[in-house]
Amino acid sequence: MDEAVDIARSLVDDEIRAGSPVPALTELARRFAATEFDVPEDQDADGYLFQYGKVGWLPEPTFVVSMVRQLEVVDSDGEHESYSQVQFEYRFPLDRDLEVESHSEWWFPGGATPFDAWLSSVSRSPIGDLLGSRQPREFVVWADQA
Repeated sequence: MDEAVDIARSLVDDEIRAGSPVPALTELARRFAATEFDVPEDQDADGYLFQYGKVGWLPEPTFVVSMVRQLEVVDSDGEHESYSQVQFEYRFPLDRDLEVESHSEWWFPGGATPFDAWLSSVSRSPIGDLLGSRQPREFVVWADQA
């Protein structure tokens, strides 16, 4: 589990991809899903979140679009300890056109929609059209423990 963010970083090219970031995020998620992690057999132990919106926790006004893999971390007794959230995230300068309502959409195994179908749906998100001609400020891969 400690290596999850390093594995995610190894999937990323050194340069930010041109064009819409949404298909790039779904492709990274597809590639990252090929790595299995030691998580409980619970259907909520390994899932994905597609999200976008403006954020206030960076020094400059920023709009982010990201794909997050959430992995449950358990203690030595197998009890829930926390979640590790590994994020592929594009950050854009915030402007008036990006003042859209935030969006978040989860996917977990065992749901009604297969993973590939969910990724295909996400890749067609209208936010991709809005971001397609914009240059991101940065692209980061990072992890958070919640």
